[in-house]
Amino acid sequence: MILVVQIRRKSPDLQDEGEAAPASAQSPEPATAVTYEGMIMSAVTALIAGVMAVYTTGPTGFYRMCLDNPSDCRRVAQTRVVPVEEVREINSSVNAAIRPVAEFPGKDEWRVEPRAGDCEDYAITKRHRLIARGIGSANARLATGEFRGDEHAVLVLTLSGRAYVLDNLTNALLPADRSAVRIKTIQSAYDPRMWLKAK
Repeated sequence: MILVVQIRRKSPDLQDEGEAAPASAQSPEPATAVTYEGMIMSAVTALIAGVMAVYTTGPTGFYRMCLDNPSDCRRVAQTRVVPVEEVREINSSVNAAIRPVAEFPGKDEWRVEPRAGDCEDYAITKRHRLIARGIGSANARLATGEFRGDEHAVLVLTLSGRAYVLDNLTNALLPADRSAVRIKTIQSAYDPRMWLKAK
């Protein structure tokens, strides 16, 4: 099969309902768009959907966490629709509960429910809580990317077919293609131990 892909800039005029995010958490420029089988989507949305993506190795700390907490790395079916208000409450309560502390260079520990931690600890804790409330693992996926030149981890949550970023830097639920985090890798929707990156 031959696949033709067009790349173009996406209009920055799309806004999400709800709380406004600080300017630093919003994308400073429009996202690149990909045309795939007649559909136009942002490059981030294409990665999240698994379009134009390949399997890759996930973060080392993630695999260590899976050894310590195998239940947090298993595929889990969705048992209920979690209302957006409940998602916002989990996002803000985790942001408030964990004291931000940067890891030492070269150290990569992923922990669930720590008292203090960095971006991936927030993301895995949010995922853990949302799955406990009924969200399926295919709809709550860890992702890594770049924010202001640094590596950063977030949770990508799919609600009603739209992907949102839950980030420790804001309590707002940002559409994935409007987040300032340039997502580079994300957990597979089919197997939480597998990760995807753009082709």
